[in-house]
Amino acid sequence: MANNNKPPLALWFSCASLPTLLIVSLPSLASPTSHWQPSLAAPPSGTFGPLETIHIALPPLPPDTLQHLALELDDIDVTGLVSMQGDQASITPTQPMTWGRHQLRLVEYSADGDIVERGVWTLEVRESTHFREAELKSNVTLIATNRVADNHLISPPDRTQSNGAAHVQGSVADDGWRVSGNADVLYNSQEMLLPRQKQRTDLGMFLLTGNAGPLTVNAGHQAIAPDSLIMQGFNRRGVSATLASPNTGTSITGFGLHTQDIVGTQQSFGIGDSGNRVDGVIATAHPISSDRDALLVSATYLSGEGPNQIGAAANGDPTPIAGRAASLSADSTSLNQRMRLRGEYAATRFDFDGSNNGYPAQSGHAYAALAQFTPWHEKIVDGQPMAVNFGVENRRIGTFFRSPANPTGVADRQAVRGFAAFNWSGLYAQLSLGHETDNVDDLALLPRTATTQDILSLAYTPLQMPGADGQFPPLSWYGQPTYNMTFVTVDQSVEKASGTLTAGALHATRILSLSAAFSYQTWYWSVAHMLGKDDDLQHIGPDTENHLTQLTANLRFGDKLTLGPAAQFNQITNNSDNSLDSATTTVGMNLGYLFTQRISGNLSYNSNHQHIKNDSTDLKTQDTVGDLSWLVRPVQGMQPGVTLSLQGLYHAADDRVIASNNLNSYQAFLKLAVSWQPGY
Repeated sequence: MANNNKPPLALWFSCASLPTLLIVSLPSLASPTSHWQPSLAAPPSGTFGPLETIHIALPPLPPDTLQHLALELDDIDVTGLVSMQGDQASITPTQPMTWGRHQLRLVEYSADGDIVERGVWTLEVRESTHFREAELKSNVTLIATNRVADNHLISPPDRTQSNGAAHVQGSVADDGWRVSGNADVLYNSQEMLLPRQKQRTDLGMFLLTGNAGPLTVNAGHQAIAPDSLIMQGFNRRGVSATLASPNTGTSITGFGLHTQDIVGTQQSFGIGDSGNRVDGVIATAHPISSDRDALLVSATYLSGEGPNQIGAAANGDPTPIAGRAASLSADSTSLNQRMRLRGEYAATRFDFDGSNNGYPAQSGHAYAALAQFTPWHEKIVDGQPMAVNFGVENRRIGTFFRSPANPTGVADRQAVRGFAAFNWSGLYAQLSLGHETDNVDDLALLPRTATTQDILSLAYTPLQMPGADGQFPPLSWYGQPTYNMTFVTVDQSVEKASGTLTAGALHATRILSLSAAFSYQTWYWSVAHMLGKDDDLQHIGPDTENHLTQLTANLRFGDKLTLGPAAQFNQITNNSDNSLDSATTTVGMNLGYLFTQRISGNLSYNSNHQHIKNDSTDLKTQDTVGDLSWLVRPVQGMQPGVTLSLQGLYHAADDRVIASNNLNSYQAFLKLAVSWQPGY
């Protein structure tokens, strides 16, 4: 620190990553000078680190000059404290500076208002001379469990088990390039629960990304593009490369992805087997250079083969399938982004019975069109923002339309849907009206059914408005309410008869859901009721009514005790055969108690009774779960955290139909959990 007899100097030091007040005290100097220059000392390692102390050497200056100096970093000024040793000012950031280049500027404000630039330096914050930045972080959890007591268990697993997982992510970068990645590592003492079922450790999902100028390369689990007619939910392991032009918004992506969804270290990057891979290319462009958001055009082509559906492991069907698909889409906004128009056309050629069989591949076509209009933006009505939008969507998917990158997609549908949404002052309403038919290619041997589905959703939360004094009034006796209502109607009819279906009405379904929740300062409660009615109008199946009522609450007493009671009653009436009427009643209670900041306990109880009127089922069960946890040591920096817990489970069954099920069982476990978050 400077001598207390010397005059102080305030330096204004600014940086988004250095929001700390810096003040310097400089010694009084004897001789003034009008032409002088400071110098920036090089860091000992040759590069500036995120918390590197910055040293600035000043020549002998008079106090009047010192009082008119300011220091700027990245053109932003903040007030800060600077320490002084001799003629050297030192600044140590209290928070890490961001990676990359920063500009440091020392200026002098003269008495007549002029600004004299005394020094300008470029600081590059780097990890080392080789890398601008390098980072590695992980989140590791390991759990060891020992079953210390049990009774009446059927085929119990090993008494001592352990499992864990680690999420690892890291990056390394320098000027013009960057490599980053993340991966999940899995551990389980029971090998059969891991993907390969061979070792106790395995690899989960991972992704490696490399950027160099306009080129980006990805290897691992990835979704190549937003959902389309030919690619939906297709997050697979593979490799892709994208060449993009930031100036024009144009990009082209080539990819190869495994047809099946795989995890584990098998299949490497997922592209080694050409018989189980989807290859393709996607090109996107913004053709209107003056308004890049006005129009986005995308073209996709892909081809692939592999096991049927999502793989033999899922459905036991190893028949190889093969196909190719192409799509062209355009998405535009106009009228100051109030109008959105989107259209897509796609074609596929798919071999349904296997690529090596004699039946030819089938061609399919599909299109989708969407028009959405928002009349205004930022409209205020009675002091509250109002949002309204509505639109229409038309979609046709041919009978034989199928893409290898959309294995579970629904084909043979022609649908039109209108929708609208309204949001104002706590009231939200949404309406959807849709009509759909199948057998769109009019195959002679197939029937044609039509489905009309209407959905109305309403939600209302009264706004709490402040009074004239700016304070919110106390809650009403019923608290802060939230109301919800959803009404769904589904009507099916047969437009073209075939087989066992005759022309006319087929099915009618009505579902009404009502709920209300009431929140208070320390507790809330809610009630919900659902009424469902399903009528088989051709008398192939039963007509049923379903009544479901739920009650839940959560109460907090002080800072330690919480209670969570819940009850549910479900009654199903079979109008075709009343002897099959059923009722299920469930009640439960959850209790939590915080003994200390590190010791907590939970106790839950659940009772369930299922009964069918003809007495084919009459089962009562009771389940109790208790847990006592002790946080021995919390996670702090590189120090791992440790938690010990004792858990007990008790199950009681009273089956009045099958007496052999009446076995009461219990288990008790001692658990050790270790959490670690190392970072470098």
